[in-house]
Amino acid sequence: MKRLLKWLAGTLLGIVLLLVVAVLLLNTSMVQGRLVEEAVGALKEKLQTEVKVGRFQVRLIGQDIRLEDVEIEDLQHRKMFILKELGVELDLRRLLDREIRITDAKVKGLEAHLYKDSTDTVANYQFFIDAFKKKHNKKAQEVKKDTVKKHKINIDFDKVKLEDIKVTYNKESASLGGLFIRKDKNEMLSGEVHDLASSWVQKTKKGLVDTRLHIGTIRLSNQDGQHLLNIGGIRYITDNGKPRKNAGKPKRGFFDVGHLDLLAEMDVNVLYTGKDSLVAEITRFQAQDSISGIDVREIKAHIEANKQVAHIKQFSVSLPNTTLKIDEATLQLPSKKQGRKLAYKTSLITGSVLLKDISRVFAPVLKNFTEPLYLQTTLTGNDEGMQFSNVKVQTKQKDLTINAKGYISGLKDKYKLRVHFDVNRMTAQGGSKERIISHFPVKKFMMKQLHNLGTIGYIGTFDVLWKREQFAGLLITKPGNINFSFALNENTKYVEGTVRADSFELGQAMDMPDMKKVACQASFKFDISKPRTAIMRRKVGGKLPMGEVYAEVNDAKYKLIHVRNTVVTIKSNGAVAEGDVNIRGKRLDVLCSFSFTNTNEMQKMKIKPKLKFHGLLGGSKKKSDPEAPKVSDAELKAARIAQRAEERVARNAEREVLKAQREEERAARKAEKEAAKAARQAERDARDAARRAEKEARKAAKEAAKAAQQQDE
Repeated sequence: MKRLLKWLAGTLLGIVLLLVVAVLLLNTSMVQGRLVEEAVGALKEKLQTEVKVGRFQVRLIGQDIRLEDVEIEDLQHRKMFILKELGVELDLRRLLDREIRITDAKVKGLEAHLYKDSTDTVANYQFFIDAFKKKHNKKAQEVKKDTVKKHKINIDFDKVKLEDIKVTYNKESASLGGLFIRKDKNEMLSGEVHDLASSWVQKTKKGLVDTRLHIGTIRLSNQDGQHLLNIGGIRYITDNGKPRKNAGKPKRGFFDVGHLDLLAEMDVNVLYTGKDSLVAEITRFQAQDSISGIDVREIKAHIEANKQVAHIKQFSVSLPNTTLKIDEATLQLPSKKQGRKLAYKTSLITGSVLLKDISRVFAPVLKNFTEPLYLQTTLTGNDEGMQFSNVKVQTKQKDLTINAKGYISGLKDKYKLRVHFDVNRMTAQGGSKERIISHFPVKKFMMKQLHNLGTIGYIGTFDVLWKREQFAGLLITKPGNINFSFALNENTKYVEGTVRADSFELGQAMDMPDMKKVACQASFKFDISKPRTAIMRRKVGGKLPMGEVYAEVNDAKYKLIHVRNTVVTIKSNGAVAEGDVNIRGKRLDVLCSFSFTNTNEMQKMKIKPKLKFHGLLGGSKKKSDPEAPKVSDAELKAARIAQRAEERVARNAEREVLKAQREEERAARKAEKEAAKAARQAERDARDAARRAEKEARKAAKEAAKAAQQQDE
C-alpha cells in the first residue's frame, strides 16, 4: 500500500511537473516561435499563397494572447490582409461556466484590400473563403447541431479597442480612426468612435457620382438607464464631375444632388432596444449645406419603430424663419422581400413659413419674400406621390387666405411629375395683392389696373408639369367676374390662354370712365423669352409686354355708343401697342385703330376712326365718307372673302384653344382620380401596417413582461 501510494504520488508529481514545464516552455519565445513556424507553414500549404507572422505570444499566467505583423497575400501576390497588432486578454476561469470572457481586446493597424473587377471575375478573397469552407455532411451537421445545443459557449467582452482600420473594395474605401467600447457592472454599453470615413461611387441615371461620408465623433453614454448618443462632425459630399444645374441659370435654385457639401450633428436618446424594435428620441439635429444653402436649425421627434412600421410623435423642424410641427405620423417601411412599399400618413401639419428660407435652394425669385405665411395641411402618400388635404394658407393680417387640396404624382420620373391643386377659395383683400407681388423681383405691369380690381376672389385649379404651368378658374373682382385659363410654356417661352367675362366694368378696371360694362371673350399670347425680348428692346425700347390679343366683344358701351359683335385685335412690340376695333354691320363696318405706350395712361391713347362699306348691290348707292376711297365691286368681294377667311381662322384658333383646355381638364381629372385612388390605397396600407405593428407591439410587450416575470421568479 505504501509503495502504491508513493507510486501514485510520484506519478501525480510527475504530471504536475510536466504541466509546469510545458507551461514554462510554451511561454518561451523559442517554443512559441517554433509553433508559429509550424502554423504558418500549414497555413501557406492550405492557402497556396504567402503568409507572414512577425510575432506570436501566449501567456497562460497572464491569460493573454499577442499577435503582431501579420501579412497574407492573394493569389496575384498582392497584399490582401495586413495586421500590425492584435491583443486579447481572457478570463479563463469563465470557461468552467462555458463562457469565453474577453476582458480586454485591442486591434491596431488593420488593412484589407479586396478586389472584384466585374461580375464575371472571381474576387481576390474567394480562395480564402473556399479554403476554410466546411464540407456539407448532413449527418455531421445534425450531430453538430445537437452538440452545439447541449454545449453552447457564450462569448462576452468588457473592453474593445480598435485603431487605424482601413478597408478598400475596388474603388470604394472605408476607414476608422478609433473605436472604444466597454461594459459597466450593469452590462450597460458606453464608448466612442472617431474619424469614421467612407468613399464610394454612386451609379445614378445621370451618371457616376463620387460620394464621401465622414463622421467626426460618435459618443455613447448612459444616464438613468438610458443610452445617450451624440454624433458630431457629420460631413456628406457629392461630386458628379459636371457643372452645377444652376450654372448660368440665375433663376434656378442651387439644390443639386450631384453637388452637396452637407455638415450635420445630432443627439439621440435611445429609450429601448429589442430584437426587432426601437424607441428613441431625436433631441437635436442640425444640418447646413454650404453649396445649396440648406439650413436646418433643428429637428426633434419621438420614434417607435420595428421592421414593418415607424410611429413618429411630436415631430418639429425649424429653418431660420420657418417652423413646422406634426403631432403624429405613421411610416410604413419598405421591404422587397415581403413586397411592402413605402407609405406614410400624418396628422395635421401646422406652422409658419417664410419662403425666403428656401429661395437659394429651390427658387431665387423668392429671395425677397419676407412675409410669413401660416400653413396647415394633412399629408398621405407613398414613394410614387403624395396627397394634400385641408390645406389652409393665410398671412398674419389674414388679408390673404387660401383653402385648397391637391396632390403630387410621378415622383420617380421628372418628365411625368405633376403637381395639381384645387383652390376651393382664395381671397386677397385690400393692398395684399400689391404687397405680395412686391416681394418678387419682376417687372410689374398694370399694377394700377390690379389695384382697381379691389378685393379678389379665386376659385379654380393650377398644375405644374414638366416645363409647363397652367392655371384656370374664376376670378371674382369688384368690376365683375372673369373666367380664365392660361398656360406658361417653358419650352417655347410663351404665356397664352383665354378669358371670358359676361358683365365686366372695363372702364373701372382700366381707369377709363367713359367705358361701361363689357361682355367679351379673348385669347392672348405673350413672349417671355429673355433673348427674344432683349433683341426687340434694343431695337424699339419700351416697357410694354410683347404679344398679341384677339377679343370678341359681344356687348359694350363707350360714352353714348352701344356696340355689339365687335372684334378687337392688339399687337405690341414692347414699345407701342397697336390695335384695331371692327364693329360689324349689314352694310357698314365701323373701324377704329388705336395705339398706346403706357398702360397707366390708357385715357391718353390715340384713336383713329374709319368706315368700311360692304354689301352694295347694283346701282343702289349710299352716301359715304367723302374722304373714303372709291372701291370697285371686285375689291369689295375680295375684301369680304379675306374678312371671312380671317374670321374662320380666328374661330378655328379659338376652337383649338378650347379643345386643348378640355383635354387638359380631362387629363387633370383623370390624374386627380388616380392620385386620390393611390392616396386611399396608401392610407389603407398605412392603417393595416399600423394595426399589424400595434398587434406585434402588444405581443412583444406581453413576451417582455412574461420574460421579466420569469427572470424575477
